[in-house]
Amino acid sequence: MSEHDVIQSLEATGRYRVLERLQAPERYQEGSPQTPRIGIVIDTETTGIDIRQDKIIELGFVAFEYDATSGLIYRILHTFDGFEDPKEPLSDIVKRITGIDDAMLVGQALDDAEIEPWLLKADLVIAHNAAFDRPMLERRFTKLEGMAWACTFKDIDWDAENIASRKLDYIAFQLGYFFDGHRAVNDAQATLHLLTCALPTSKQLAMGQLLMLAREVRQRFFAIAAPFDKKDVLKERSYQWIPEFVHAGTGKKGVWSKAVADSDAAVEKQWLTENIYVGKKAAYQCKSLTARERYALKECELP
Repeated sequence: MSEHDVIQSLEATGRYRVLERLQAPERYQEGSPQTPRIGIVIDTETTGIDIRQDKIIELGFVAFEYDATSGLIYRILHTFDGFEDPKEPLSDIVKRITGIDDAMLVGQALDDAEIEPWLLKADLVIAHNAAFDRPMLERRFTKLEGMAWACTFKDIDWDAENIASRKLDYIAFQLGYFFDGHRAVNDAQATLHLLTCALPTSKQLAMGQLLMLAREVRQRFFAIAAPFDKKDVLKERSYQWIPEFVHAGTGKKGVWSKAVADSDAAVEKQWLTENIYVGKKAAYQCKSLTARERYALKECELP
């Protein structure tokens, strides 16, 4: 029996599900896109999770051609993977998670001359956790500020697709493939692959949904001077505490903040007025966000 026949035989019993190891192709779709765009899926491995201080130790990306209307992905244009010496010892947990050790990094440096031209020609940069990868990239490559970003972690409604975890390896499992994770280029290839898949519940192309949500304007609300006893109410509303936020004029730090779709902004304003600033002047502020502002460090700063 061929591999295909064996797989069909096993899955037909209803007792087995066979996953395929991801083999990154040179192309996903034949022909040429009608509205061609260049996208880049990027991933970083770092010395830690502090986006303001930790350093990149490995960067991987896949540049690809896609159709801006349909979301179909065509040719793979370029693949990159490289190390960079952080000039400091790696922690044991980073070594264990990534499989990277200090000896692999000594004397290594990312090739800016290869990386920057590809990133600068991209119409859209995509990461599985753009709120982490974008600040790390923009600290290392200052020319990249203001580019359009999208996030497969947040810009696809995984809950609606009945996928319970947003971890990349779990999503891959649910979509029928597996890969060797926690290495930059492997994670980038796995993220690109999920964008070529039909989502399990809506049957919508994942890249199509990502593009639709990435094009939305959102409003980020800052609940300035929210009463302390409202913190649990704000948490339940999915507001997050931003400790680095500095209040103009007072120097005080910290604010509860949340981003909502532009169409939901009026409802959010009313909710804040009625539930947080009860009987007081509503002191919230908000700012508009497009794909060029989202997931950057400055997203959580007022102009």
